[in-house]
Amino acid sequence: MKIVLMVNDQKSCNIDCGHCYLPYAGNRSPEDTLEAVINLKAQGHDVIIAGSETLVDTGYLEAYMEAGQDYLLTNGILLNHKPELFDLIEEHGIKTIQISAHFGIDKELKSVPISLVGKVATEAKYRGFDVRLATTITSKNYHDVENMCGLAYGMGADELKFIRMIQSGKAEADNENSLTQENINMFFDYVTRTRAKYDKDEFRISMHGNFGPRPGSAGESLSLRNGYCPASDGLVAIAPDGVVYGCPFLMNIPIGRYVEGRLDMKSIFQDRLACLAK
Repeated sequence: MKIVLMVNDQKSCNIDCGHCYLPYAGNRSPEDTLEAVINLKAQGHDVIIAGSETLVDTGYLEAYMEAGQDYLLTNGILLNHKPELFDLIEEHGIKTIQISAHFGIDKELKSVPISLVGKVATEAKYRGFDVRLATTITSKNYHDVENMCGLAYGMGADELKFIRMIQSGKAEADNENSLTQENINMFFDYVTRTRAKYDKDEFRISMHGNFGPRPGSAGESLSLRNGYCPASDGLVAIAPDGVVYGCPFLMNIPIGRYVEGRLDMKSIFQDRLACLAK
């Protein structure tokens, strides 16, 4: 099973983004995180470290290395202010840096300015990292795929990954920015057309699975057999307090606990035709 070990909350982050989907409170210490990784790996699980901004405590990098995780998610602020962190994360096995880059909506979401993202992306690329930018897609920017890809490519990014905004955490009541199914279907078309303009070996354009399957795709066929979403069966998320959830985007329905190094949980979501996070 793939386990996403969440280590810190919104309050621990060094920026207060208006769309932060993390609904839980509390932190797991770097020492407890490392111990959990060792225990879960010994049980045959694949472990992923995640949270709000894990670079606020570089002690978490030991757990990254123990997990064999070669990528790190960041908003880029600390890498911009402390360039020596590039050397430190490389020493801990990080090869890919994923930076939040909310094109067209960075000011509205009170997120990291795109100008700062560009500086960090350029520096990371110069230092030999694979650079992935992650953009939240809302009703305000879903139509601007071509322009976002052009900007990311111009920054030297190797990949632009789109993630659908989830109404969870601070964004729970944000109906204005949420996508309709019509918006999503149009977004799929924009991505298809834009991908045709780039060599995928030079610049990758990807979408997170939380958009759901594309109509007429193999993913849609899988969803009809409840085989599209792995939540709770092939994937779980563990909050810092040990409560287990079906996925990182659905941390309001507990399915068990992680206690004394062991998972005690039940499977849910027998019908996955529609993601409950929507």
